[in-house]
Amino acid sequence: MPLSRPTLVEVVHQNAVIEAGIRCILETSPEFDVRTSHPPAPELELVVLDPDGAPERLARRRPGACANPHVIVVAMAVQETDVRRAWEAGVRGYVILGGAAEEIVTAARAVAAGRRYLCPAATLLMADSLTQPVLTPREGDVLALVNRGQNNKEVARSLEISVGTVKSHMRGIMTKLGARCRTEALWIASQRGLIARQANAVS
Repeated sequence: MPLSRPTLVEVVHQNAVIEAGIRCILETSPEFDVRTSHPPAPELELVVLDPDGAPERLARRRPGACANPHVIVVAMAVQETDVRRAWEAGVRGYVILGGAAEEIVTAARAVAAGRRYLCPAATLLMADSLTQPVLTPREGDVLALVNRGQNNKEVARSLEISVGTVKSHMRGIMTKLGARCRTEALWIASQRGLIARQANAVS
C-alpha cells in the first residue's frame, strides 16, 4: 500500500533559535515535508508561527498560497489574552515551549488532520478563565473607558450615567476580578483579554 504524501509545512518564528528547533523536530518525522519560506511554497498545508505573526498571517493571505493553511502557534509563555487572540484569528493549534519535543509533532499531526490542539498549559489557563465571573456589558464599557485614561466624571459623561453609578460599576469590576485597585483591575483584565474586546465594543 503506497504511503500518503507528507504534509507540507512552513516554520516562521521571530526567535531564530526556536524556529531552528521546531524545524529540526518536524524534519525527523517522515510525515512532514518542512519547506523554507524563501521562496514560499504555494501548496502549504501547515504553518508554524509565533504569537505575534499568526493573526497577521491569517488576516493577510499570501497571493497564490493555499486557501486556508492550518496554523499552529508556538509561544514562549502563556497568557489568556494571547490564546484568545490566536483562537479568534483562526489558529488551529497552540503550544507552549517547555514540554516534550514530541508535543510539537503531536500538535502538527492533529492540526494537519483537521483537528484542533491546545497544549495542557494553555488548556488549564482557558479552563480556569471559564470559572471566572463574567463582566456585564456595562461593566465592560466602564472598564474600557477607564483603560483609556478617563476618570469617573469622564466615564459618567461618556456613558450618560451618574458618577455614583460609575463607582458602583468599578466596585463590581474589582470584586469580580479579585482586584484591590483600579490599576490591578486593568492589569488582570488585560491578561484575560477583556479590555481589547470591550474597547472594540465602545469605540
